[in-house]
Amino acid sequence: METPMHSINIDFTHSSEAKLLHRLIESQLSPSIGSEEDSYLSVVLGQFEEAIELLESLEV
Repeated sequence: METPMHSINIDFTHSSEAKLLHRLIESQLSPSIGSEEDSYLSVVLGQFEEAIELLESLEV
């Protein structure tokens, strides 16, 4: 996998927003996608999981 030349920043106001996006991306994982796409989506999902944990720790 190549290192991206740019990035996308997403600001979440609540963990539910990050959870929804996590579920949407997770639903795209299937045996029909290539290993490079699967690898990329796995990294993205890991980043969302970290964001969810952080947001949940900040919520009251």
